[in-house]
Amino acid sequence: MELWAFIAVILVFMEYIVASCSDKNITERIRKVVEEDFPNEFLLQFPASEKAILERLNFELPELVIINFSDEGLSSDYLRDQILQDSWLHNFGIVGLYDRKADNEEAVLEANKDINLLTLIDYTRIESHLGKSLHIINTNRQLIFQGFLADKLVNRMTGSFQIDNHDYLVAPVYGGLLAISLVRMGKIPLEDRHGVQMAISELILNSIEHGNCGISYLEKSEWMVNGESIYELISERCRNPKIAAKKVILNWDIDDETCKFTVRDEGMGFDVLAFRDKLKSDARDRLHGRGILMAQMVANKLLYNKTGNQVSLIINLHKDVENAAPAGFLDEEVIRVKAGDTLMRAGEFGDCIYYISSGKYTVYHRDNPVGRITPADIFMGEMAFLLNNARSATVVADTPGQVIKIPRKSFIEVVKNYPQYSIFLSKILAQKLVRSNESVAAEHTAAARETGL
Repeated sequence: MELWAFIAVILVFMEYIVASCSDKNITERIRKVVEEDFPNEFLLQFPASEKAILERLNFELPELVIINFSDEGLSSDYLRDQILQDSWLHNFGIVGLYDRKADNEEAVLEANKDINLLTLIDYTRIESHLGKSLHIINTNRQLIFQGFLADKLVNRMTGSFQIDNHDYLVAPVYGGLLAISLVRMGKIPLEDRHGVQMAISELILNSIEHGNCGISYLEKSEWMVNGESIYELISERCRNPKIAAKKVILNWDIDDETCKFTVRDEGMGFDVLAFRDKLKSDARDRLHGRGILMAQMVANKLLYNKTGNQVSLIINLHKDVENAAPAGFLDEEVIRVKAGDTLMRAGEFGDCIYYISSGKYTVYHRDNPVGRITPADIFMGEMAFLLNNARSATVVADTPGQVIKIPRKSFIEVVKNYPQYSIFLSKILAQKLVRSNESVAAEHTAAARETGL
């Protein structure tokens, strides 16, 4: 194994989790879950002040952050505001904790909808659901942290989640992973992320509640009137082994034009047309039918099968999404390109680096297309720029787009004021190297299979 690949493996399996939590009881409960469920996988840190937390976020660049939103000793509002000041740097996934006796769940979600909050867990669920949430994120980290399971030349991503009924309380994690990946890929604007996440999550919840568990809207209403949690009713239903064994399948297919999320359960289905009519007239059903209503607000199309146990959420993707420039590069030259424009040519001197705001670009080596660059790649031309070498490839715009040109002198000045940017760039390069090594290894494996070696 190459040295760089070995180092990268260590980074993957010993990632930092920075936790904002001053409550010693909650801290110990978090530590116990992480140490028992993920031995030797995460380095868990609990900085003692907001300043110390921000230093960890800026210089250690964790992929996962835990924030206790009900903490009286550390201000989550302050941290949220600081994170929003440079969202380019702070692109980690956030698992939130809160005390439902002191704070309202919907109010916490609304206040923090602009950051990458993947799920919100009540204190009473730390032992049962924190580890489960971290496992889902860690297993699918490639969606938002390490590039995408996509064909770079056709820019298409497909995949699937199999969701248990007991995953009810962590359903937002699945929607969050996909919504954040759409933003990272430049498919949807940042302000649409929360709506997409909630729409996908609500459809998953409906499939578990009403599909797999067969809970009617009347049953749910009567249960919740008594102050009971719907999760307890689901757990009660899942005492039946046949119900407990049922799954919800979430498939996604994302290309240049649309993204399609299909949610299917193993229940009996329902009369979709009749229920839509009830939503228009019955206030009680409007309350519990918010999943369909939210999905309708986000979707260009919301299609059910005849049985009513499968729904497809289809969103037409934006053509002109532009990622905001990193805070340190706001004054640099903005270049707008047209389809067919050449940004870089093989052999020319690499005296600048480009930050990708929007557009799609093909990389050519000796006139052969060898890859595709999108806003998810963040930079282009960084290798020649850092090594002070000539460009090794030519890059041509496939679509209209926008890049920010950062000359070497400007980059050095910015790094003086934002030293954490150099660390972030190093991490991007390390991840690209890991993906390159994995791609080469896969090609060698495929070639060996074909030749029988």
